Amino acid sequence: MVDLPDVTAHYSSDGLADRLIAILEASGISRGNITEADLHAVDQMHLRGRMAATEFLDSLDIKAGDKVLDVGCGLGGPARMAASRYGADVTGIDLTEAFCDSARQLNALVGLERIRIEQGDALAMPFPDNSFDVIFTLHVAMNIADKAGLYREIARVLKPGGRFGLYDVVAGSGEPIHMPVPWASLPEHSHLIPVDAVEAAANAAGLATELSEDQSALVEAYLDDQRAARQARTEKGEPEPPTGAPVIMGESFARKQKHIYRNLKEGRIAVRLAIFRLN
Repeated sequence: MVDLPDVTAHYSSDGLADRLIAILEASGISRGNITEADLHAVDQMHLRGRMAATEFLDSLDIKAGDKVLDVGCGLGGPARMAASRYGADVTGIDLTEAFCDSARQLNALVGLERIRIEQGDALAMPFPDNSFDVIFTLHVAMNIADKAGLYREIARVLKPGGRFGLYDVVAGSGEPIHMPVPWASLPEHSHLIPVDAVEAAANAAGLATELSEDQSALVEAYLDDQRAARQARTEKGEPEPPTGAPVIMGESFARKQKHIYRNLKEGRIAVRLAIFRLN
């Protein structure tokens, strides 16, 4: 089960959209000129950000007019990318009302009001059977203990022959992870399982594995580059580029960022991209 109050409390924050827009305005982009691409600096809250989202969504072979569902859509960054990049008919669902409100505001800001945002539980989604051609999740399942229930529900609303993709953090060596991390402040709120168990749960739901890639090395290299670039900017006295991470993660952002890096380096977590097709 999803521990609903704990998850929503971890992610909830008032005025997210306005605070993120203010970051872009401070970087020199006026509110009226902000585009979907400009939002990538503040709305891509997964490891490797825009690059990962682009590669992941491309791998799903989304076509114009496809009915697409972003489960755990958060601020709506990947949902907006799917709508604008491929011309898909996109819906997003998220447990946290603050994220849903912000996603709707950001959609309206860049002229993508056609994206539907629903507040709801990924284990009991308010959609009929066989509703979507493509479903995806980015860094969502870490908060959900009932992986089997999650993938059964995804299979329920996916059309036969439809594709499901995940880009998620999974358990690595089995050693306890360093906390806090972006998805959890306490160990009991983090639900990581090994990739074999993830695939087994998806397969049991009728989702056949078509692709499964360990992306941990890519993420480590990206974080190494980010750390080196940050150090170089500090030495030169240059400002940091706009980012929404501190706004989303709160006061413990720096610690969470360091723990992600350390957990990856020590093999306590891994990052996986997988594509499935419903039988």
